[in-house]
Amino acid sequence: MRNATATAKRKPTDSGSRPTERRILRKPSGSRTTVALSPEALEVVKRFREATGLSLSEAISALIERTEPRPPRIKFVKGVPMADIPMDGEWITTADILRAQVELG
Repeated sequence: MRNATATAKRKPTDSGSRPTERRILRKPSGSRTTVALSPEALEVVKRFREATGLSLSEAISALIERTEPRPPRIKFVKGVPMADIPMDGEWITTADILRAQVELG
């Protein structure tokens, strides 16, 4: 018996696809909005942008997200307050604590 295989039909990449199809294939972007900034606010954004190397829109987004209140990083375990530190980074050692105490005086 002979095995039959079917080939998948694909559109050539240079075919004139509809704009919505092309948009789906690209990385999703945020909404575009025109904003009017005061000269002082624009200066803050420019300084932040130069310091971080972000684009203008990324800098504005980062500054806005920084102002969002965050939940406190203190949790209570059996009535004792403890720092809720995510353990995705380096461990905090006794030497780190002693060094911080010396720095704080």
